[in-house]
Formats: sequence, C-alpha cells, structure tokens
Amino acid sequence: MTIKISSGLRASLLSDYGLKAMMDYGFISIYSGEQPETASMPATGTLLGRVTQDGDTFVVNTTTGGLQTELSDQGGLVKSGTWKLTGMATGQAGWWRWQWNAPDTGAFSPYYPRMDGAVGESLILGTTSITPSTLVTITEFYVNFME
Repeated sequence: MTIKISSGLRASLLSDYGLKAMMDYGFISIYSGEQPETASMPATGTLLGRVTQDGDTFVVNTTTGGLQTELSDQGGLVKSGTWKLTGMATGQAGWWRWQWNAPDTGAFSPYYPRMDGAVGESLILGTTSITPSTLVTITEFYVNFME
C-alpha cells in the first residue's frame, strides 16, 4: 500500500519545521552534465557557478550569502529575496545541488543534507550558458512534495 501524507504534514516538512529549517542559509552549486544517481554521492561534471543571496560570497556557518526561502501559497518552498548565480567556469548548466549552511566535504555521505535537481526544473536560470563573467538573477526556484 502507498504511504500518503496530508497537506498539513507536507507543508510542515517544507516549512520552518523541516526542509526550510535545514536548508535556509545554504547555497546552490550549478554543474555541467548529468547529476549523480543520488544526492548522497559526490558531485559530477564541472562546477560552473554558485547561487547565493544577492550574489554575495557564501560564508559557511553564517548567514552571509546564504539563500533564504519561504512557503508559497500553493504549499511549496520558493526563493525569498534575490538569488544570483555567479559564474566560475565555462560550460552548459545541467543540474544543481542545494547544500546546507554547515561544512560539507562533498564526498559520499548519507548524512549531509543535500538536494539535487535538473536546471530548468525547480530552478530556472535566465541562461544555461555559464562563463566566469556570468552574473544571473534566478527567475524561479520551487520545491514541492506531491500529495
């Protein structure tokens, strides 16, 4: 039998009690190529850039540059404020990894909070062609758990 959850539990998992609490003030890295099989695995492809709040430099264990989210009217988690991608290398954006605000070695780990997704699904960029001079405002970020 399939496990089903209520809209209230779904909203709680996304909000200040769950995903939002764990991932706020983290950052998103943009990579080329295909994403790994699971978010527990090391990143694949070339690191093309990093998404931070206002394009500021991310500083681990602080709020500086850390992304902020809010619960949408439709029950999903969306970006709050201005998120900007700062390019670091040249390539075609393929996938993204959202990491929390605490240290993460990037190695295989079943413990580090991470979320991966395809660019163009959940995370919408104004362009997928990234260079070191790229500074792009994120037009949309949306995460939802389906009923």
